[in-house]
Amino acid sequence: MRDIILLLAVSVAALISFRRPYFGIATFSFLGFFSPQSFTWGFARTFPFSLVVAVGTILGMVAFPERKRLQFERETWMLCLLWAIFGLSTINALYPVDALESFIRVSKVLLMIVVATVLVNNEERLQWLIRIIGYSLGFYALKGGVFAIITGGTELVYGPEISFLAANNTIGMALAMNIPILAYLIKTERISSVRWMARLMFLLSYPAVICTYSRGAWLGLLIGTALVAVKSRRIVLVAGIVGVLVVLLQAVVPMFAPDRLVTRYDELINYENEASAQSRFWNWEFCKRVGLARPLIGGGFNFYRLETYTRFYPEFAARYPGKVWSCHSTWLTIFGEHGFPGAIVWLSFIGLCMSSLRRIRAHAKIDSKYLDFANMVQGSIGIYFVSGTFIDMAYFDLFYYLLAFVIIQKQLLARIATSSLPKAAGFVIKNPTQLEAAG
Repeated sequence: MRDIILLLAVSVAALISFRRPYFGIATFSFLGFFSPQSFTWGFARTFPFSLVVAVGTILGMVAFPERKRLQFERETWMLCLLWAIFGLSTINALYPVDALESFIRVSKVLLMIVVATVLVNNEERLQWLIRIIGYSLGFYALKGGVFAIITGGTELVYGPEISFLAANNTIGMALAMNIPILAYLIKTERISSVRWMARLMFLLSYPAVICTYSRGAWLGLLIGTALVAVKSRRIVLVAGIVGVLVVLLQAVVPMFAPDRLVTRYDELINYENEASAQSRFWNWEFCKRVGLARPLIGGGFNFYRLETYTRFYPEFAARYPGKVWSCHSTWLTIFGEHGFPGAIVWLSFIGLCMSSLRRIRAHAKIDSKYLDFANMVQGSIGIYFVSGTFIDMAYFDLFYYLLAFVIIQKQLLARIATSSLPKAAGFVIKNPTQLEAAG
């Protein structure tokens, strides 16, 4: 029954998306982050719901008139260049067939990110997209947090099945990245009951992340909490709470926490003596060697094979016979799979978005919401950088949505600046973004 209900609901959503393409973007993001198909047991678990909605959205965007001219900001060009490099590395991949499968999956995400920058053309739509993502992940914070409390922290928290967030590492990092988003929603929501729901999701994110037992997610949670505290308008209160939590963590929690949690914490502190951490360092070396051996094209997507270890890092194959792991690092995944061009363009894309974020922050003198927005994006990306150093999340949807938020907000501010300029006879504005920045 659940399968049929979901199929009918998504079919209706796809039809609405054809007439109202923005609804398609909202539905696509909901399907990606909430993953309703994981709550079914039949054909719906593997049915391509996101593809159906994406097709309806793109067809509707082409067929029906709306202000949807693609804004080729510098960030948009850089994203397209990065996409092209992914394609080039796929053509020259060590294992082209497997690489093509991953490239198609990543391309679907990047395509819809570009479509989002076209269709999300006002503040209300941007706010709704943030809500959908924040509350979709917040649901799993509620679910995971309650589960962690009920089980006393003795069981692992996992994400929705048959989704990118299924593993404990990935759901842990996603929930940590969602902390600044929930903090933003707490500040911006006008309905009291919705704010309280966001607060509850925020609080339960902590036991949920802790009980993923993902050390990368723990570090991200720590950084996220620090950033929220620093950016809070009640910094003294928040800093005091964080200080108390640190004392409890060091002195009180070990007396009552489950042995599994204490052991995991000790392994994080004494990583130099922990086997898993040591193997991660060896995997970093492996991916670095692949990138250096193929500096212009990398190894392509999904090059992790026994023969690849033997070819590029025989010492690894001797120490860990029969083992095949991934890079365990977002940074080195990009370098190993796409070489120097991919790494440089990826970092440049991030750098350009961070530069635009500083411009957005400058508008806080006009409206504090821009400061809250900038803090949200900056905080989530900061967590992504920290946790991503130890977890493979190079193609995580949320990261690219955050960068899309920056592009969209930049376009909205440029439009406001353009509309506020005096319209002199014969005056033509060729680059409103530059005028906005100069103004």
